[in-house]
Amino acid sequence: MSNLMTHKSASPAHAEPLESPCNFLVPQPASLELQPGYYGYLSTWDLSVITLNSCAPAEVHTQLQCELPEQGFELLITAHKISLHYQNANSLMYALHALKQLRQAFPDRLPCMSIQDQPSYPDRGILLDISRDKVPTLVHLKRLIDLWASLRINQLQLYTEHTFAWQQHRTVWQDKSPMTAQDIQQIDAYCQQRGITLIANMATFGHMERWLAHAEYQHLAEQTTGFYDQRGDFRPFSFGLNPQSQDCVSFVSELMDELTPNFTSSIININFDETMDLGVDASKSACEASSKGQVYVDYLNKILALTEAKQLHTQIFSDMLFHYPDILSQLPSNLTLLNWGYEADHPYDKEHQLLQQTGLPYQVVVSTCCFASISGRWQNAKSHMLTAARSGLNYGASGYHVSEWGDMGHAQQDIFPYSGYIYGAALAWAPEQNQTLDVQHWLQYLACDGDADVAFWALRLQDIYLDLGIETPNACFLGPLLFDQRFRRHLRRSTNLTTEGFAKAAQVLQTCLAQVNSDNPSQLQQQIRFTAALLLHGVHLGQALLANNSRDVEDLSTASKAQLLAEILPLLSQYRALWLVHNREGGLQDSQSKLQVLVDLYQN
Repeated sequence: MSNLMTHKSASPAHAEPLESPCNFLVPQPASLELQPGYYGYLSTWDLSVITLNSCAPAEVHTQLQCELPEQGFELLITAHKISLHYQNANSLMYALHALKQLRQAFPDRLPCMSIQDQPSYPDRGILLDISRDKVPTLVHLKRLIDLWASLRINQLQLYTEHTFAWQQHRTVWQDKSPMTAQDIQQIDAYCQQRGITLIANMATFGHMERWLAHAEYQHLAEQTTGFYDQRGDFRPFSFGLNPQSQDCVSFVSELMDELTPNFTSSIININFDETMDLGVDASKSACEASSKGQVYVDYLNKILALTEAKQLHTQIFSDMLFHYPDILSQLPSNLTLLNWGYEADHPYDKEHQLLQQTGLPYQVVVSTCCFASISGRWQNAKSHMLTAARSGLNYGASGYHVSEWGDMGHAQQDIFPYSGYIYGAALAWAPEQNQTLDVQHWLQYLACDGDADVAFWALRLQDIYLDLGIETPNACFLGPLLFDQRFRRHLRRSTNLTTEGFAKAAQVLQTCLAQVNSDNPSQLQQQIRFTAALLLHGVHLGQALLANNSRDVEDLSTASKAQLLAEILPLLSQYRALWLVHNREGGLQDSQSKLQVLVDLYQN
């Protein structure tokens, strides 16, 4: 992706009176004061690649000042001098990124100013799902890391269920294009050079269905006959490990022994979230004898014994703790809690206050909200990101992380999470200063190669859920409509399907297809057009179901299904081609199989 940006106000002729240079910086700084005049003695700066080893341009006077706020820097531009004071190597790198942005916006002379900048959150991370179902190529992941580093992200986790190449467990990862030990080591080194800590991440309790689907691992399962989740939906598969089994502890230990040496960080996230089938079968008697919470914390202590033996600091997600508040006082000290919530009405204050009272460090996890939605839910993403950032600061959170999940096949095209990365990283740095950040502007130049139409539609398509007006839990209705015909959990709970909503969405999507139209479309334009076409297909299916007064594709007429089949078939090959641009082939079949369920319904 190109980072080159020359703003329309860059030339001196357009720079007086000057817009605030804050408009040309991302993240926008904690404090900036514009001064009269310009620094006009600019030489050629080589800031094309910025790492921890980068030096400031020769004309920039730098000085280490350890007394500055953590990761902070001061930048003073006068008519005759540029001075840069920095607290550590990371803050020098952040200042160089700021200088690069200013130089790109004002290539001839820099406006005089004083910047004092430091982050609101010490830890600012990305949590990227590589288990459902996209595993990015190393080339693409490195491009993402470059972007994240420029946005002052300093932590990265690759959410891992089964997509690491454990030597003795080929069955679970074959044909999934997993990360190898060499891949992780290479990514770790690349991150280190850019001031990012790569943190080990490994499912160790819930979300183990990719393992437990295989016969050789079923003895580790809590149950093998299916279970009802917290919403009352039946899930016909094994999901979590049996916390009463020493075999499970030994199994986790073996996996950890092979995974963790590839990381230079001394932190591991063992997840422990959504343990939905705890107490269903294998641990039922233990849960009845004490409580689910007690069984949960007892198993946690067993896994913590493994991490402590490796001298690793451990993170877990905090969602289950709110189900078992009685165990909060039993939580061990070598623990950081990660509190996730992805909806605008999430009770952050209530949860953060409770976590603060534990005395343990805790951090906030938000989402790009692209999962289960094909494009995303941008207004919801913005709203919950800002609310969570403010709440976390109010109640002492030490970190803020942006997650990019792959529920329902990771069907969102690669361009869509970028808006969440940009806005989330900016909020992690300084929430109040960045709350009104012009995300579309930065999306255009940081991710869309300067293409204004792509940037506009990469945001606008994420609001198609609002055009539809359909209430769907944690998703845009069209996501589960196309990618979850097997279970239909979200579809059953969707409300307010209307003729008007479908018509409004169709009009928006048709406008997109008409506007992003080229004889030789760029790869980004192809992503936008494909997404609009797939969403439009979902609208057509929704209209057919509504007209038929049914939620079931099976009830549609033969003629209607034939028409829908003809519309979706060309999209299948496009889905594959676009996937392979930035992602490994493993996982594609699993993702596409979710769409294939719908195709099969059309054909029957």
